[in-house]
Amino acid sequence: AIILVLQMAIVLAAGAAEPTAPASGPMPVYHGMAIQVQQAYNAEEEYGRLIREVAGLGADTVLLSANGFQKDIDSLTISAKGDCCPTDEQWLRIFEIAHREGLTIILMPKILLSDPRAGAWRGKIAPPSWKAWFSQYQQFVLRFAKLAQRGRVEVFIVGSELVTTEKHTANWREIIANVRKEFDGRLAYSANWDHYKGIQFWDDLDIIGLTTYYNVNPSREEEPSVDTLANAWAQIRSDILDWQATVKKPLLFTEVGWCSQEECSIVPWNYYHKNEATQKGLSEQQNNYEAFIKSWAGRAEVGGIIWWEWTSAPGGKDDFHYTPRNKPAEQTLRKFFKESSQQSDRESQVD
Repeated sequence: AIILVLQMAIVLAAGAAEPTAPASGPMPVYHGMAIQVQQAYNAEEEYGRLIREVAGLGADTVLLSANGFQKDIDSLTISAKGDCCPTDEQWLRIFEIAHREGLTIILMPKILLSDPRAGAWRGKIAPPSWKAWFSQYQQFVLRFAKLAQRGRVEVFIVGSELVTTEKHTANWREIIANVRKEFDGRLAYSANWDHYKGIQFWDDLDIIGLTTYYNVNPSREEEPSVDTLANAWAQIRSDILDWQATVKKPLLFTEVGWCSQEECSIVPWNYYHKNEATQKGLSEQQNNYEAFIKSWAGRAEVGGIIWWEWTSAPGGKDDFHYTPRNKPAEQTLRKFFKESSQQSDRESQVD
């Protein structure tokens, strides 16, 4: 009990520290792994263990996804309380663990639908009153912006894949401005892979966030090679970089991942596509990892690559979800983190 009291005192003291200085200077390149924070019970132990494992992979960054819930796409109430959502104090302790492991933190609040109709997801939100919805969303986001400031989080993502909301530019500019009043670090938005060009508030942010769920096997090869996948990325990359040159912000790939299922390169967003673990699926996942690294790693336009996702599931040959744990893709990931760290060391010595 005494130890717990002392730990809490340390966390509260850290939370009460002076605000961090505004982000300045060249932005580091983030090489990390995403963790979805989805429970309050025993949160520090559960996510502390996962954070330590991410550090053990060789990552320098962890993206923590913080969930808020609304019932369906036409709901007006957003909640981030209950069994699925840690308390503020738990979040601060989770941040402390990540920093103690030497990791940069990216915090991404994200809306989930708790009781959606068929085919509904957060990209289709359509409330009866946009004013009322944005008021709720702003309260949700500002809670986490304040926590991010207290916990000395480095990057804050103001939203994730909220496709139908993005046309409401004035509402987003207001949210971003109010987040900046609370948080001194860098700000991003995580756009869906097929809906980033029409967003008009990129100039209010520091970083362009993009997911990466493209079809990179349009010819539907049964066992696509790394070269086949990389060739598909070449045209996609050219399109993204042509657009990025007009916005002039660094790219942060917020969700880079494929399930270890056959045809994951065709429908990478559909984690129920096959629901079967096979050796071909494991190989296709690894080939997608290698093709993405070949296509994007080390490019000057890229401010970071975050792999999706690290979970408490054992992974391995019987798992067909996104996690690379105990799969061939994990070895590719470890090599990527090691080489990225060596490159960063070389660049720092030159500086």
